[in-house]
Amino acid sequence: MTRQLLPEPTISEVSRLFRALGDGPRLRILRSLLEAEQPLPQKALAEICGLSQANASKHLILLAEAGLVTREPRGNLVLYRPVLPLVAEVCALACAYVAKRITTSYQSIL
Repeated sequence: MTRQLLPEPTISEVSRLFRALGDGPRLRILRSLLEAEQPLPQKALAEICGLSQANASKHLILLAEAGLVTREPRGNLVLYRPVLPLVAEVCALACAYVAKRITTSYQSIL
């Protein structure tokens, strides 16, 4: 396997992506969008995730800037959807890794 060095601009963008994923409320927003299987407005996401509308707006802007959600203006509403398959795959990979770590930690206690 050939190891490819990442150029500096790529490192910066990957870092931005991980910063966006490294926050509980943003992960809850992504989970809610994945579970809904349809675009949702900010107000619905705020309610589902237990956030104020201002806080949800801040997180959605950051997620959109990181390329993890898309915005779809519809009249007075803006609907959000996760960028697929990226979001689903990254979340599944991270959750599988965490589950494995938890299982390993639990087994080492026994």
